[in-house]
Amino acid sequence: MLGFYVHIPFCARRCPYCDFAIHVGADVSFRAAYVEALRSEIEIALRKQQTLDTESEISSIFFGGGTPTELEVSDLSGLLNLIGERGKIAEDAEITIEANPENLTLEKLRTLRQAGFNRLSLGAQSFEEKSLKMLGRRHTPHDVETTINQAREAGWRQVSLDLIYAVPGQSRQSWQSTLHQAAQLKLQHISCYALTIESGTPFARRVEKGRLIPVEDDKQADYMSDAHEVLSAAGLARYEVSNYAQAGCESRHNLNYWLGGNYLAVGCGAHGHRVGHRWWNERDTRRYTQMMQETGSARIGEEWLTPEDRWNELVLLGLRLREGLDLNAASQKLNFDAYELLHSSTTWPVLKSEGILREEAGILHLNPAFWSVADAVVARLLS
Repeated sequence: MLGFYVHIPFCARRCPYCDFAIHVGADVSFRAAYVEALRSEIEIALRKQQTLDTESEISSIFFGGGTPTELEVSDLSGLLNLIGERGKIAEDAEITIEANPENLTLEKLRTLRQAGFNRLSLGAQSFEEKSLKMLGRRHTPHDVETTINQAREAGWRQVSLDLIYAVPGQSRQSWQSTLHQAAQLKLQHISCYALTIESGTPFARRVEKGRLIPVEDDKQADYMSDAHEVLSAAGLARYEVSNYAQAGCESRHNLNYWLGGNYLAVGCGAHGHRVGHRWWNERDTRRYTQMMQETGSARIGEEWLTPEDRWNELVLLGLRLREGLDLNAASQKLNFDAYELLHSSTTWPVLKSEGILREEAGILHLNPAFWSVADAVVARLLS
């Protein structure tokens, strides 16, 4: 699998919890310059990819942000067409675009679908007015339902919804209500993420001043359990700690990340990876654009991961998956014996005896009862 990520940073406003590389404002000339910088980076990235591997097809494309649909559809379709012209997109490629309910119309949804996008990732976050206000969102619960109905009318067959729980002031009952409303929409995919207080954000500053109290870990685990109960009952299987999908509708792009696959990435703050080599771009939008104009590259860092580094990442991500970590596949990626790495851990026998981890037919699994503390389990295993 080869993924391709395109970062579109434009937003109407910055939400108080957001730590992404975004650009607030509607400066038309700058947006045009940024798009041109993206086009240059796409050409360079695909030219280099073809010199390394002429046979690879792009199996997934993800336009993320920011709010990609802040751009004109003509710009978005132009970028997608360029990827198809310069690279090889698989016939069955998953092509996702992120969007917010408040800036989509039926016409826009139709033209995006006609342009080649086939999966819509909608940032709903909540079906409770109070939580939406706390998160700085501009849409209403009704906007979400309207957009989903319009997406279906426009021909979208893959719609994913993002929800956030553990919002300060959010009751468990209100979270359960959000889950039930989301389940009633009969969507193909729903992601449920705990609110994270990122350093440097307005939320972080409120926490520092004592004006915002984060939800305790135990309550977060309860909210996670609620998501599993409600969404599983609605026919959405939990295939990753935070993600639920109908059979065959799992996010192919994200699975590639979690499995340690290769992916190209363009845009400010974007990170790419190929066989243990990782690189990343300048985060600042104007600086990124200037660097692309002046030097043809906005890369500001790179690293070559050791087999041990890659093993640590594969364990961290693989144990979050329902399918677990395939030790044979890991060995091929690492060019190293993953079984030896596993059994060299002094805590592996303890975690196995406690029923937290199990190895079966070459697959390492985390007991679903411990998914809420997956990171802590991984930390013990790798210690």
